[in-house]
Amino acid sequence: MPLLFLPAAAPLAAVSLVPTRCRLRLASAATTSTAAVSAAPASPFAIEDYLVANCHLTPPQALKASKSLAHLKSASNADAVLAFLAGLGLSPREVAAVVASNPRVLCARIDRSLAPITAELRALGLSPSQIARLAQIASRYFLCRSFVSKVRFWLPLFGSSERLLQASDWNYWLLTSDLEKVVGPNVAFLKQCGLSAGDIAKLLVAAPRLVTMHPEYVQDAVRRATQLGVAPGSQMFRHALSTAGCIGQEKVDAKVAVLKETLGWSQEEVNLAVSKAPRILVASEERLRRNAEFLVNEVGLPPQYIARRSVLLMYSLERRLVPRYLVVKVLKERGLVDEDRCFFNVVAPTEEKFLEKFVAPFEESIPGLADVYESACAGKVPEGIQH
Repeated sequence: MPLLFLPAAAPLAAVSLVPTRCRLRLASAATTSTAAVSAAPASPFAIEDYLVANCHLTPPQALKASKSLAHLKSASNADAVLAFLAGLGLSPREVAAVVASNPRVLCARIDRSLAPITAELRALGLSPSQIARLAQIASRYFLCRSFVSKVRFWLPLFGSSERLLQASDWNYWLLTSDLEKVVGPNVAFLKQCGLSAGDIAKLLVAAPRLVTMHPEYVQDAVRRATQLGVAPGSQMFRHALSTAGCIGQEKVDAKVAVLKETLGWSQEEVNLAVSKAPRILVASEERLRRNAEFLVNEVGLPPQYIARRSVLLMYSLERRLVPRYLVVKVLKERGLVDEDRCFFNVVAPTEEKFLEKFVAPFEESIPGLADVYESACAGKVPEGIQH
């Protein structure tokens, strides 16, 4: 019988002894276990620890700052911001100050905000340290699009970036107020009143908030300064305006009443006194009254004399007026200075000039004169010298 040759069969697959349903369950379990190992949850981003370790904040500062950064899930953007700030040359201390003042700077886009703003400020002549100080002062406003235009507006008025920084320290509203609706109109109005850019810069030292107030308030302050008898364009108008900008009309009226009562001044004499030294209206009512009574009753000055030298009402009674009066009184008693010596010329000079002119030349003639003066300045009137 002939042999039949069949074609070779494909190799038989290994036969599994595990039922199909069990195999599916095991495969599913293995897949789940592998995924769990490979996708183990990462530890949450500890923002407080990051602020302390990377931004050099103190724990209390970090706790406060973290409330603004609770949404951060990673350090990637914050790391980029810190690298950018360090690249500007900021010290760790300066970086810490910037972050503490505005924690959300760590969320800023470098290409859209930090880099363009910094480049424009550098072009205006600010150093990295000055930019860091501006960022601290302006806080969240530093990243606003209008920020650079405000710095550009103020620089010519102050004359230097350092003066602008000093003024902004006293009043950060300089860097945040609306240029078109508030600051610009106020500055233009003050220039119409005869104030130069330098005058306005000095005004902002004495009354930092004035130019950032509503234009109607500034116009009212000018009106009240004029009512004090100081004409716009005059040398003392800036001082009168800073006074009117600091105190309300009610306080002005109260202090004018004190001057009229203690010195017997007419309104014309009040206006004269204010025109000579507008800041007397910033002094307390008590100082005005005590100084006026001392000058009239003890020194013997006529009220009209005081009106023309009204700065006398601003000097410290205990540390300037009384001690110098006692020294000159002793000198007059000894015949060492003229009886009609002008009292204003005694109290107006600086401390150094006073000692040089009224104490040092007479120490041999009157031993202990310097001690008398020093004791009087400390509030102790030596025995035998009364006032």
